[in-house]
Amino acid sequence: MNLNKKILTAIFLITLALPCTILFAQTSENPIVVNTENLPELARLRTARDNPIFTEYNRIVEDNYKIIKLNQQPDFMFFVHTFTQNDKTDLHWSDSQLISLASRCNIPYDTFATLNKIQSSTDNLINTKIIIPTVPGLFVKRYVNDDSSALEILLHEEYTDKLLTGKEYYFIIDGEEYIFFTEKRFSSTERFYFVDSYLGLPLEKGTFWISSEFGKRKNPIDGEWKDHNGIDLAAPEGTPVYAVKDGHAAYCIEKDETFGNYVILTHDTGKMTSVYAHLSSICINQYQFVRKGDIIGYVGHTGKATGDHLHFEIRQGGVAQDPQSVIDLKKN
Repeated sequence: MNLNKKILTAIFLITLALPCTILFAQTSENPIVVNTENLPELARLRTARDNPIFTEYNRIVEDNYKIIKLNQQPDFMFFVHTFTQNDKTDLHWSDSQLISLASRCNIPYDTFATLNKIQSSTDNLINTKIIIPTVPGLFVKRYVNDDSSALEILLHEEYTDKLLTGKEYYFIIDGEEYIFFTEKRFSSTERFYFVDSYLGLPLEKGTFWISSEFGKRKNPIDGEWKDHNGIDLAAPEGTPVYAVKDGHAAYCIEKDETFGNYVILTHDTGKMTSVYAHLSSICINQYQFVRKGDIIGYVGHTGKATGDHLHFEIRQGGVAQDPQSVIDLKKN
């Protein structure tokens, strides 16, 4: 099997291992059905005389916090807002549009993330229609499948076996089913996964230099012009190679004719893969789960290599991307 076929196969390995439909212990017989096409819109997220609807939204949220403290049922209402560049002025965001949004609305970012399928605190929300809730808590998917994000699966696994207390609510939002846990927040693991979304370096800072860029190049072995689907990082043999993100080892291959010893990790339930080739040795096992920053092998020149280096690839949906578009490798 060639490398491209292996990468495409790897994308599906983790999703095949996902559980089939799992039911929560209890569910409500009277779901709250939400159709986002019918929700009122918050044009601007600022308090002003010409924006009474956002003033009213703030009042509802404030009242709901008081109602929850009294162990009474909060007033569930939803609005929508489409993010634009105007929000940069209204919200004064810096690194995270989401956290600025949550702060302005006085609702935890965990609630926004689970309701709107936002996978990272640094996601770009421009031109995205955001559902604006009025009650703090977590929207946990009742079912997960191969289209679910890693965060949705983590939440589902945590809450599946919990006995419901009667303070939870069953929602159907645009056809998808959720259990809402009032005032719940991300666990430390979920928060770390959500906030720490940046990819790490495959080699320690200061130990490498870029010897070959992504794209068309003359192959150093046969002299032909070919697509170079990754980037080559020259480093001394034995330099530790690190996983750039949490994932599973879909392949740990030794003595391949071209890539020598190499590892393919899958991330985000197979939506992304990273490739580490020409290793002198591999120190993880196939199918093993690894954390970002774990050592997975060591730099070498196995396979078709003219010197010690790491051939490193990032693929999204099986399509090779320039690693420098997602990791600042030159800031070294």
